[in-house]
Amino acid sequence: MTDVAFDGGRFPLADVQENPAHYVKRLERAKVAPGHAVCLCATHDTPLQLVIRRYGSLLHLAGWPDDGHRHARGCAFYKDPNAAKPAGGGDSKAAIIATPAGLNVKLDASLTLRETNSGSRSSPAPTSNRPGRRSATMLAFLQTLWCEARLNEWTGLSTTRHWGVCNAQLLAELSTARINGADAQSVLHVMRRFEEADRVEINAEFDSFIARLSATHRGLVIGEISEVTPTQYGHALSLRQSARKYYASATLIEHAARAWPHAWRALGGDRAARVVAILLVERTSKGHLKLLDLAAMLCSSAFIPCDSIHEMAMANRLVAERRDFLKPVRMSPQDDMLPDFVLRDAGAQTHVEVYGMNGAPAYETRKEEKRALRLARGIPAVEWDVDREPLAQVQLAPLRDARAT
Repeated sequence: MTDVAFDGGRFPLADVQENPAHYVKRLERAKVAPGHAVCLCATHDTPLQLVIRRYGSLLHLAGWPDDGHRHARGCAFYKDPNAAKPAGGGDSKAAIIATPAGLNVKLDASLTLRETNSGSRSSPAPTSNRPGRRSATMLAFLQTLWCEARLNEWTGLSTTRHWGVCNAQLLAELSTARINGADAQSVLHVMRRFEEADRVEINAEFDSFIARLSATHRGLVIGEISEVTPTQYGHALSLRQSARKYYASATLIEHAARAWPHAWRALGGDRAARVVAILLVERTSKGHLKLLDLAAMLCSSAFIPCDSIHEMAMANRLVAERRDFLKPVRMSPQDDMLPDFVLRDAGAQTHVEVYGMNGAPAYETRKEEKRALRLARGIPAVEWDVDREPLAQVQLAPLRDARAT
């Protein structure tokens, strides 16, 4: 596992990510002098420096710009130089653009509303986003953020990933991001992994974020859904990292169940599934949190994003068997393959396809199109027909590549 060094000490990266509050003072000193931390995943003539970034009351480590390729293959800061282009791909009107200064996002959700003289709300207040720029759905933003943080990848060096690591890697990407023209830190809160010893600090940090919200200034919250329960006036949603309730109309919850059926059916079920959500909220005059909109993303037990319960089962198997793989997420309508998973430890990259909608005409047509493309391009594949064989009997491509450590 990767170690990092700062303030005269050497520490496991996983512990720094899982328990950021324990390292605040050390990181504050290192941020002043020498101004960076060091990753010890690999040895080079020039040290692998890490950026120390503040988000809220905590500090987090992020990869040094344009230096990701020098990290070890399994390091959290590794960046594949041959990977797909960053979000936006040079399109100045894209909804999500990865710039040297960080992500620049235009959501199709209004975060700020004008208030009229009568006290009523009107149209959204103007932002600094350029005219004519497209906007992204909240789900597209959540998926892009997951990919930028490399949470859709697994190196096979462990069999678990907890929310603390997700939080750290997300904040490393968000620290310099802008959303609808505002600094991400002012409009987005990523829930921290709950620790009883840090209860007071965690609650105070979240309360500080909530205090900035109102009927005209809304906020975004990212966390793992714990449960959705009916109330007298609708539903109450809670996140696993906090006891706070978010109150939603029955109409919104019904829409969510239709829009993200696989994620919604997984709620309250087997802990092999996790459901991550991004919430658009406002604070009422009575201090309650009103849920205005949300997007839900089904994930495996290690927070790999999945498009179905069957994909989730495959992802959990790949993690349990310490396979090195990628879960592609559609970012462009031009993607003509988009396999369910890509094994990266079987010599040639191998596609893994999970067939769970057998018999549907459009699905069968698309299945054959992808088979033909793979054949033409010489791409090996593993196929799981969920109606014909149990997952345990699916033969995965054998390991061939030695992993970087």
